[in-house]
Amino acid sequence: MEKGYGQIIAESFVKALTWGVTLGVISIISLSIMLGMVKKDVKKAIDFAQTNAIDNVMDAALGYDVFPKIKQNVKEAIEFTAATMDNEIFSKYHSEKESPKKK
Repeated sequence: MEKGYGQIIAESFVKALTWGVTLGVISIISLSIMLGMVKKDVKKAIDFAQTNAIDNVMDAALGYDVFPKIKQNVKEAIEFTAATMDNEIFSKYHSEKESPKKK
């Protein structure tokens, strides 16, 4: 008995479908295994980069000549702000005291 054209196409389609499903399952399993292996490496690389970045910034900020300069600049800025505020408050207070005397 000869197979018809439709039957040949149906059998070929079923074979292609089963091979496609098999290939898809194998691909998903392989991909998940590879991602699992790479995920650990990526996490280690990110942790390593983060640790190195923090160490480099700390070395640069707290290193040799930079930290004393930063400390001195902050100290001078605080002193200047305190002196300026003191002068403004002092002058405002005295101007308020002198105003009634002039009248």
